[in-house]
Amino acid sequence: MRFFVKVVLALFISMTCISSTFAEASQHKNVKRADLVNVNEWKVSSADTGGTLLFSDSPEEAKEDGILYTDKVEGKTRLFYYHTNATNKPKKVVAVMENLMDDKVSIVVNRYALTGPSKDYLYVGKTAQKDFFDGKYMTYVHLKANQSKVIHPMMEQQKIDKDELVNGIFEFEAKTPIKVTVAIMPMNADPIEFLKTAKVLPRDKHGLRGTFTGMDRVIKSEREYDPKKDGIVSITLADGKIDQYRTGIDATDGSITENYGNYGILYKINIPTKGRASTNYYLSPRGGVYAGVIGVKDNVFNDMTVIETPSEKPFFGTEKKVDEIAYLGKYENRHPLWIEFSPPGASNLPVKLILAPVE
Repeated sequence: MRFFVKVVLALFISMTCISSTFAEASQHKNVKRADLVNVNEWKVSSADTGGTLLFSDSPEEAKEDGILYTDKVEGKTRLFYYHTNATNKPKKVVAVMENLMDDKVSIVVNRYALTGPSKDYLYVGKTAQKDFFDGKYMTYVHLKANQSKVIHPMMEQQKIDKDELVNGIFEFEAKTPIKVTVAIMPMNADPIEFLKTAKVLPRDKHGLRGTFTGMDRVIKSEREYDPKKDGIVSITLADGKIDQYRTGIDATDGSITENYGNYGILYKINIPTKGRASTNYYLSPRGGVYAGVIGVKDNVFNDMTVIETPSEKPFFGTEKKVDEIAYLGKYENRHPLWIEFSPPGASNLPVKLILAPVE
Protein backbone atom coordinates (compact mmCIF):
# COMPACT_ATOMS: atom_id res chain seq x y z
CA MET A 1 0.00 0.00 0.00
CA ARG A 2 1.97 2.95 -1.24
CA PHE A 3 1.73 6.71 -0.76
CA PHE A 4 -0.21 8.52 -3.50
CA VAL A 5 0.67 11.77 -5.25
CA LYS A 6 -2.91 13.00 -4.82
CA VAL A 7 -2.15 14.13 -1.25
CA VAL A 8 0.63 16.51 -2.30
CA LEU A 9 -1.73 19.50 -2.19
CA ALA A 10 -2.78 18.60 1.35
CA LEU A 11 0.89 18.33 2.25
CA PHE A 12 1.62 21.93 1.29
CA ILE A 13 -1.49 23.19 3.09
CA SER A 14 -0.48 21.33 6.24
CA MET A 15 3.13 22.53 6.20
CA THR A 16 2.16 26.18 5.75
CA CYS A 17 -0.52 26.22 8.44
CA ILE A 18 0.97 24.26 11.32
CA SER A 19 4.32 24.15 13.06
CA SER A 20 6.38 21.00 13.25
CA THR A 21 5.43 18.03 15.37
CA PHE A 22 8.77 18.05 17.13
CA ALA A 23 8.40 21.66 18.21
CA GLU A 24 5.03 20.92 19.78
CA ALA A 25 6.09 17.73 21.52
CA SER A 26 9.54 18.73 22.70
CA GLN A 27 8.47 22.09 24.11
CA HIS A 28 7.28 20.53 27.36
CA LYS A 29 8.09 16.82 27.12
CA ASN A 30 11.88 16.94 27.71
CA VAL A 31 12.96 15.23 24.49
CA LYS A 32 15.97 16.49 22.55
CA ARG A 33 16.55 16.00 18.84
CA ALA A 34 19.81 14.12 19.43
CA ASP A 35 18.00 11.67 21.70
CA LEU A 36 15.97 10.33 18.77
CA VAL A 37 18.72 9.70 16.23
CA ASN A 38 20.13 6.42 17.56
CA VAL A 39 17.57 5.08 20.00
CA ASN A 40 18.28 1.71 21.58
CA GLU A 41 15.89 -1.03 20.49
CA TRP A 42 13.92 -2.46 23.40
CA LYS A 43 13.80 -6.26 23.37
CA VAL A 44 10.30 -7.66 22.97
CA SER A 45 8.63 -10.90 21.95
CA SER A 46 5.60 -11.23 19.70
CA ALA A 47 2.89 -13.79 19.04
CA ASP A 48 0.17 -13.81 16.38
CA THR A 49 -3.23 -14.72 17.75
CA GLY A 50 -6.93 -14.10 17.35
CA GLY A 51 -9.07 -14.94 14.35
CA THR A 52 -8.63 -14.55 10.60
CA LEU A 53 -7.67 -11.46 8.61
CA LEU A 54 -9.13 -11.02 5.14
CA PHE A 55 -7.06 -8.39 3.35
CA SER A 56 -8.16 -6.88 0.03
CA ASP A 57 -5.85 -4.29 -1.56
CA SER A 58 -4.98 -5.77 -4.93
CA PRO A 59 -5.68 -4.56 -7.49
CA GLU A 60 -5.44 -1.38 -5.47
CA GLU A 61 -6.50 0.65 -8.50
CA ALA A 62 -9.43 -1.26 -9.96
CA LYS A 63 -9.58 -0.72 -13.73
CA GLU A 64 -12.60 -2.92 -14.38
CA ASP A 65 -15.57 -4.50 -12.63
CA GLY A 66 -15.10 -7.76 -10.81
CA ILE A 67 -14.21 -9.59 -7.62
CA LEU A 68 -11.36 -8.01 -5.67
CA TYR A 69 -11.02 -10.77 -3.07
CA THR A 70 -13.03 -13.71 -1.74
CA ASP A 71 -12.63 -16.54 0.77
CA LYS A 72 -14.54 -18.71 3.24
CA VAL A 73 -14.18 -18.02 6.96
CA GLU A 74 -15.58 -19.12 10.30
CA GLY A 75 -15.20 -17.63 13.77
CA LYS A 76 -13.66 -14.26 14.56
CA THR A 77 -12.67 -12.36 11.41
CA ARG A 78 -11.43 -8.93 10.43
CA LEU A 79 -12.01 -7.71 6.89
CA PHE A 80 -9.76 -4.87 5.70
CA TYR A 81 -10.28 -3.54 2.17
CA TYR A 82 -8.70 -0.55 0.46
CA HIS A 83 -9.45 0.24 -3.20
CA THR A 84 -9.64 3.13 -5.64
CA ASN A 85 -11.75 3.47 -8.76
CA ALA A 86 -9.40 3.66 -11.77
CA THR A 87 -12.19 3.63 -14.35
CA ASN A 88 -13.88 6.63 -15.95
CA LYS A 89 -17.33 5.78 -14.57
CA PRO A 90 -18.78 5.93 -11.04
CA LYS A 91 -18.51 2.64 -9.15
CA LYS A 92 -19.27 1.14 -5.78
CA VAL A 93 -17.24 -1.33 -3.71
CA VAL A 94 -19.29 -3.76 -1.66
CA ALA A 95 -18.54 -6.64 0.69
CA VAL A 96 -21.03 -9.52 0.61
CA MET A 97 -21.55 -12.31 3.15
CA GLU A 98 -22.95 -15.62 1.92
CA ASN A 99 -24.39 -18.21 4.30
CA LEU A 100 -23.00 -21.62 3.27
CA MET A 101 -25.28 -23.60 5.57
CA ASP A 102 -28.85 -24.91 5.23
CA ASP A 103 -29.87 -23.09 8.38
CA LYS A 104 -30.16 -19.41 9.32
CA VAL A 105 -27.26 -17.61 10.97
CA SER A 106 -26.77 -14.24 12.68
CA ILE A 107 -23.34 -12.66 12.29
CA VAL A 108 -22.25 -10.21 14.97
CA VAL A 109 -20.33 -7.19 13.63
CA ASN A 110 -18.54 -5.98 16.75
CA ARG A 111 -17.05 -2.82 15.28
CA TYR A 112 -16.47 -1.35 11.88
CA ALA A 113 -15.33 1.64 9.87
CA LEU A 114 -16.44 2.61 6.38
CA THR A 115 -14.66 5.71 5.09
CA GLY A 116 -14.62 7.56 1.81
CA PRO A 117 -14.90 8.04 -1.05
CA SER A 118 -12.27 10.75 -1.28
CA LYS A 119 -9.14 11.68 -3.21
CA ASP A 120 -7.44 12.59 0.08
CA TYR A 121 -6.10 9.11 0.76
CA LEU A 122 -4.34 9.93 4.02
CA TYR A 123 -7.58 11.38 5.39
CA VAL A 124 -9.44 8.20 4.45
CA GLY A 125 -6.86 5.93 6.05
CA LYS A 126 -6.65 7.96 9.26
CA THR A 127 -10.42 8.42 9.60
CA ALA A 128 -11.09 4.73 9.02
CA GLN A 129 -8.71 3.86 11.83
CA LYS A 130 -10.18 6.45 14.18
CA ASP A 131 -13.71 5.16 13.60
CA PHE A 132 -12.60 1.57 14.05
CA PHE A 133 -10.62 2.25 17.23
CA ASP A 134 -13.51 4.22 18.71
CA GLY A 135 -15.42 0.94 18.52
CA LYS A 136 -18.83 2.48 19.17
CA TYR A 137 -20.67 0.47 16.56
CA MET A 138 -22.28 -2.94 16.78
CA THR A 139 -24.67 -4.46 14.32
CA TYR A 140 -25.89 -7.80 13.02
CA VAL A 141 -26.17 -9.43 9.62
CA HIS A 142 -29.04 -11.95 9.63
CA LEU A 143 -28.84 -14.53 6.86
CA LYS A 144 -31.37 -17.19 5.95
CA ALA A 145 -30.22 -20.57 4.68
CA ASN A 146 -27.85 -20.05 1.70
CA GLN A 147 -28.70 -16.35 1.59
CA SER A 148 -26.28 -13.57 0.57
CA LYS A 149 -26.34 -9.99 1.82
CA VAL A 150 -24.21 -6.85 1.71
CA ILE A 151 -22.49 -6.36 5.10
CA HIS A 152 -23.59 -2.74 5.42
CA PRO A 153 -26.21 -0.88 3.31
CA MET A 154 -24.04 2.26 3.20
CA MET A 155 -21.73 0.49 0.75
CA GLU A 156 -24.37 0.64 -1.95
CA GLN A 157 -24.71 4.41 -1.50
CA GLN A 158 -20.99 5.23 -1.79
CA LYS A 159 -20.59 6.60 -5.32
CA ILE A 160 -16.88 6.31 -6.03
CA ASP A 161 -15.73 8.60 -8.82
CA LYS A 162 -12.47 8.23 -10.72
CA ASP A 163 -9.37 8.14 -8.48
CA GLU A 164 -11.41 8.17 -5.29
CA LEU A 165 -10.64 5.76 -2.44
CA VAL A 166 -12.75 3.76 -0.01
CA ASN A 167 -11.43 1.96 3.08
CA GLY A 168 -13.51 -0.53 5.04
CA ILE A 169 -12.65 -2.35 8.28
CA PHE A 170 -15.15 -4.86 9.66
CA GLU A 171 -14.60 -7.11 12.66
CA PHE A 172 -17.22 -9.83 13.00
CA GLU A 173 -17.87 -13.34 14.29
CA ALA A 174 -19.64 -16.13 12.41
CA LYS A 175 -20.40 -19.36 14.25
CA THR A 176 -20.79 -21.29 10.98
CA PRO A 177 -18.88 -21.06 7.66
CA ILE A 178 -19.63 -18.07 5.45
CA LYS A 179 -18.16 -16.74 2.23
CA VAL A 180 -17.00 -13.13 2.13
CA THR A 181 -16.52 -11.37 -1.20
CA VAL A 182 -15.30 -7.85 -1.95
CA ALA A 183 -16.17 -6.55 -5.41
CA ILE A 184 -16.28 -3.39 -7.49
CA MET A 185 -19.28 -2.84 -9.78
CA PRO A 186 -21.50 -0.23 -11.47
CA MET A 187 -23.63 1.90 -9.18
CA ASN A 188 -26.87 0.43 -10.53
CA ALA A 189 -25.77 -3.20 -10.25
CA ASP A 190 -27.45 -5.56 -7.81
CA PRO A 191 -24.53 -6.99 -5.79
CA ILE A 192 -26.02 -10.46 -5.37
CA GLU A 193 -26.83 -10.82 -9.07
CA PHE A 194 -23.51 -9.27 -10.09
CA LEU A 195 -21.50 -11.86 -8.15
CA LYS A 196 -23.19 -14.75 -9.92
CA THR A 197 -21.21 -14.02 -13.09
CA ALA A 198 -18.37 -11.77 -11.89
CA LYS A 199 -14.76 -12.80 -12.48
CA VAL A 200 -11.87 -12.50 -10.04
CA LEU A 201 -9.65 -9.59 -11.01
CA PRO A 202 -5.92 -10.36 -11.32
CA ARG A 203 -3.52 -9.07 -8.69
CA ASP A 204 -1.50 -5.97 -9.45
CA LYS A 205 2.29 -5.96 -9.11
CA HIS A 206 2.06 -5.28 -5.37
CA GLY A 207 -0.09 -8.34 -4.67
CA LEU A 208 -1.48 -7.06 -1.38
CA ARG A 209 -4.36 -9.42 -0.70
CA GLY A 210 -4.87 -12.69 1.09
CA THR A 211 -6.11 -14.63 4.09
CA PHE A 212 -3.96 -14.53 7.23
CA THR A 213 -4.33 -16.72 10.30
CA GLY A 214 -3.99 -14.66 13.47
CA MET A 215 -5.41 -11.17 12.97
CA ASP A 216 -3.77 -9.75 16.12
CA ARG A 217 -0.12 -9.43 17.11
CA VAL A 218 0.60 -9.37 20.84
CA ILE A 219 3.91 -7.71 21.75
CA LYS A 220 5.31 -8.03 25.25
CA SER A 221 8.47 -6.88 26.92
CA GLU A 222 10.83 -9.56 28.21
CA ARG A 223 11.53 -7.46 31.30
CA GLU A 224 10.29 -4.32 33.06
CA TYR A 225 11.29 -0.99 31.61
CA ASP A 226 13.09 1.15 34.18
CA PRO A 227 13.18 4.79 32.97
CA LYS A 228 16.04 5.78 35.27
CA LYS A 229 18.21 2.85 34.25
CA ASP A 230 17.21 2.23 30.62
CA GLY A 231 16.79 5.78 29.32
CA ILE A 232 15.12 6.38 25.96
CA VAL A 233 14.24 3.19 24.09
CA SER A 234 12.16 2.33 21.02
CA ILE A 235 10.10 -0.54 19.66
CA THR A 236 10.08 -0.88 15.87
CA LEU A 237 6.72 -1.77 14.33
CA ALA A 238 6.02 -3.12 10.83
CA ASP A 239 9.47 -2.91 9.26
CA GLY A 240 9.62 -6.49 7.93
CA LYS A 241 12.88 -7.20 9.77
CA ILE A 242 12.70 -6.59 13.49
CA ASP A 243 8.94 -6.91 13.28
CA GLN A 244 8.23 -9.48 10.58
CA TYR A 245 5.53 -9.10 7.93
CA ARG A 246 2.74 -11.65 7.91
CA THR A 247 2.48 -14.33 5.24
CA GLY A 248 -0.75 -15.95 4.16
CA ILE A 249 -2.60 -17.48 1.23
CA ASP A 250 -4.33 -15.76 -1.67
CA ALA A 251 -7.50 -17.86 -1.67
CA THR A 252 -8.32 -16.91 -5.26
CA ASP A 253 -5.43 -19.00 -6.63
CA GLY A 254 -3.75 -20.67 -3.62
CA SER A 255 -0.49 -18.73 -3.89
CA ILE A 256 1.57 -17.57 -0.90
CA THR A 257 1.28 -13.86 -0.24
CA GLU A 258 2.99 -11.34 2.03
CA ASN A 259 1.31 -8.47 3.82
CA TYR A 260 4.24 -6.07 3.65
CA GLY A 261 3.14 -3.39 6.08
CA ASN A 262 0.93 -5.70 8.18
CA TYR A 263 -2.15 -3.70 7.18
CA GLY A 264 -5.26 -4.86 8.99
CA ILE A 265 -3.22 -6.44 11.81
CA LEU A 266 -4.10 -5.10 15.27
CA TYR A 267 -1.06 -4.80 17.54
CA LYS A 268 -1.61 -5.19 21.28
CA ILE A 269 1.48 -3.92 23.09
CA ASN A 270 2.24 -4.36 26.79
CA ILE A 271 5.46 -2.98 28.29
CA PRO A 272 5.65 -3.41 32.09
CA THR A 273 7.27 -0.40 33.75
CA LYS A 274 9.22 -0.21 36.98
CA GLY A 275 9.33 2.33 39.77
CA ARG A 276 7.07 5.03 41.15
CA ALA A 277 7.82 7.60 38.47
CA SER A 278 6.14 8.07 35.08
CA THR A 279 7.11 7.42 31.47
CA ASN A 280 6.57 9.54 28.35
CA TYR A 281 5.40 7.76 25.19
CA TYR A 282 5.80 8.92 21.59
CA LEU A 283 5.21 7.63 18.07
CA SER A 284 7.81 8.39 15.40
CA PRO A 285 7.25 7.73 11.66
CA ARG A 286 10.35 6.28 9.99
CA GLY A 287 9.14 5.37 6.50
CA GLY A 288 7.68 8.62 5.21
CA VAL A 289 4.28 10.29 5.23
CA TYR A 290 2.07 8.91 7.99
CA ALA A 291 -1.38 9.54 9.50
CA GLY A 292 -3.10 7.24 11.97
CA VAL A 293 -4.25 6.72 15.55
CA ILE A 294 -3.08 4.93 18.69
CA GLY A 295 -5.24 3.42 21.42
CA VAL A 296 -4.03 3.65 25.02
CA LYS A 297 -5.51 1.95 28.07
CA ASP A 298 -3.72 2.89 31.30
CA ASN A 299 -5.97 1.17 33.82
CA VAL A 300 -8.15 -1.91 33.73
CA PHE A 301 -11.09 0.21 34.88
CA ASN A 302 -10.66 2.90 32.22
CA ASP A 303 -11.86 2.98 28.64
CA MET A 304 -9.31 3.09 25.86
CA THR A 305 -8.24 6.57 24.82
CA VAL A 306 -7.84 7.09 21.07
CA ILE A 307 -5.02 9.48 20.13
CA GLU A 308 -4.50 10.82 16.61
CA THR A 309 -0.92 10.54 15.33
CA PRO A 310 -0.29 13.34 14.73
CA SER A 311 -3.07 15.20 16.55
CA GLU A 312 -2.21 18.80 15.68
CA LYS A 313 -2.11 18.38 11.90
CA PRO A 314 -3.39 15.89 9.29
CA PHE A 315 -0.15 13.93 8.86
CA PHE A 316 3.62 14.02 9.33
CA GLY A 317 6.78 12.20 8.27
CA THR A 318 7.11 14.23 5.09
CA GLU A 319 10.90 14.28 5.05
CA LYS A 320 11.60 11.04 6.93
CA LYS A 321 13.16 12.99 9.79
CA VAL A 322 13.85 10.93 12.89
CA ASP A 323 12.85 13.79 15.17
CA GLU A 324 9.23 13.98 14.02
CA ILE A 325 7.16 12.62 16.88
CA ALA A 326 3.59 12.47 18.14
CA TYR A 327 3.23 12.68 21.89
CA LEU A 328 1.04 9.92 23.33
CA GLY A 329 1.11 11.05 26.94
CA LYS A 330 2.69 10.55 30.33
CA TYR A 331 1.63 7.46 32.28
CA GLU A 332 2.41 6.31 35.79
CA ASN A 333 4.68 3.27 35.95
CA ARG A 334 2.63 1.63 38.69
CA HIS A 335 -0.30 1.07 36.31
CA PRO A 336 -0.16 -1.58 33.56
CA LEU A 337 -0.32 0.08 30.14
CA TRP A 338 -1.77 -1.48 26.99
CA ILE A 339 -1.25 0.19 23.62
CA GLU A 340 -3.14 -0.73 20.45
CA PHE A 341 -1.76 0.08 17.01
CA SER A 342 -2.63 -0.88 13.45
CA PRO A 343 -0.87 0.25 10.25
CA PRO A 344 -3.19 2.80 8.59
CA GLY A 345 -4.04 2.70 4.92
CA ALA A 346 -2.10 5.13 2.66
CA SER A 347 0.63 5.61 5.28
CA ASN A 348 4.25 4.55 5.06
CA LEU A 349 6.01 2.26 7.50
CA PRO A 350 7.77 1.44 9.76
CA VAL A 351 7.09 3.49 12.88
CA LYS A 352 8.77 3.50 16.27
CA LEU A 353 7.06 3.52 19.63
CA ILE A 354 9.38 5.47 21.93
CA LEU A 355 9.56 5.35 25.74
CA ALA A 356 11.42 8.07 27.60
CA PRO A 357 11.96 9.06 31.24
CA VAL A 358 10.04 12.00 32.66
CA GLU A 359 12.66 14.51 33.76
